[in-house]
Amino acid sequence: MVEQARHQPVAGVYRDDIARFDQALVGLRYPAQKWQLIAYAGHGPAGGARTDVRTIDQLWALPAGLYADFAQVLTGAARTARGHPDRAGAQPCPTTAHPPRGGE
Repeated sequence: MVEQARHQPVAGVYRDDIARFDQALVGLRYPAQKWQLIAYAGHGPAGGARTDVRTIDQLWALPAGLYADFAQVLTGAARTARGHPDRAGAQPCPTTAHPPRGGE
């Protein structure tokens, strides 16, 4: 029997990231503010090891706000992934950037 993933893949988020987020946030009640995600993950799952630094860093990188469910956490993580067009400070893609007009 093939085991199905608990969560659907999200473009820009690797499966190992999804698994780490899932482990860090298992049992969390939604909706939750970003700070609540970080605080919850920082304590580690009940009876388990503390959440790794990489996962905590990725949670800190999430956009501020209220997350209705785990899927929104993954969507936020995708938006902060390198190369995502909505990432803060992202450079426009050269194929879509407009060339400078005369005098600019």
